[in-house]
Amino acid sequence: MTVQAPGARRGFTLIELLVVIAIIAVLIALLLPAVQAAREAARRAQCVNNMKQLGIAMHNYHDVVGSFPPGSLVDSGWGGSWWAWSAMILPQLEQANLSNSINFSIGNTNSGNGGDMHPANSTIYRTLIAGYLCPSDDSNRLFDDRKWTTINDLGTSYLAAPLNYIASWGDQRTGNPLFDVYSSEPVEQGRSWGCGNKFSGMFGDCSSGATTTLAGCTDGTSNTMLLGENSPHYNGQLLWVNGHGAYGGTIIPLNWKTNLKDGQTDPTDGTVCSTAYITAINATHCFRNQVYNFAFKSKHAGGANFTFSDGSVRFIKQSINPRTYAAASTRNRGEIISADAF
Repeated sequence: MTVQAPGARRGFTLIELLVVIAIIAVLIALLLPAVQAAREAARRAQCVNNMKQLGIAMHNYHDVVGSFPPGSLVDSGWGGSWWAWSAMILPQLEQANLSNSINFSIGNTNSGNGGDMHPANSTIYRTLIAGYLCPSDDSNRLFDDRKWTTINDLGTSYLAAPLNYIASWGDQRTGNPLFDVYSSEPVEQGRSWGCGNKFSGMFGDCSSGATTTLAGCTDGTSNTMLLGENSPHYNGQLLWVNGHGAYGGTIIPLNWKTNLKDGQTDPTDGTVCSTAYITAINATHCFRNQVYNFAFKSKHAGGANFTFSDGSVRFIKQSINPRTYAAASTRNRGEIISADAF
């Protein structure tokens, strides 16, 4: 019989050690999702705060100028300086120095030089603004694949600072009858891109700098979207300086993925993504197709954040009724939206 000496310590057996390790692994596995959820909640809270600040900036701009900023400085023939609303509100975001560095008189593209970025403003293109970036998205960096920053040049890729928040241009028709059934626009108007001041939301494109006011939002500021989310990973031309792409509509379903890059194949129809499909009805998931990337989408699970015209910020689920979603983006169509519809 073996007798243990007085004071001698008995060590762990291999089985006991393995049991302890297994218990620790289980505890880590249980805690990890909670930690990740807490981090995403913090990121989402910061995103909400960014959008709240943008709403305040928009209202401060309205107080000074008498209207919200134009969606873009582009005319119906796609001419103009192409500056976006996001460049107009820089002073209201405590970015006066950056605003003063912009030469608005020459535009943000040099159409006389093949559409390249104008040398006088190229530094502005590459300035990251934290308030324009959602922490839930991997967008706090320069992107080197930005295209279609001017109509004169589809092929050149630019290195530029992205944007995660876009203005609402309403429920414009896309040309895809599957989705256009939810639009309030006349059928005969077709796909107008909102040109010529035909946009139904608070902002428009190719309308020579047309603007809207709080008084013109007759559907109610608490019922009308002002801004929503997008991602440079889902929109291949999204820049904060550029007025062609910094907005979206509500006819395409919320969080519709346009995540396929150039050269990747869209499994829905076999299309190989490229700038050849920039306004096509097919290629529905290509990140350069404006029919589908000019819409609201986020990296948040289940929906996206929206700033409404009264300055409030709400999270809208992607399961929202399509007609309610479309109605919430128009400013003066007279739709009735129930308080529990979102």
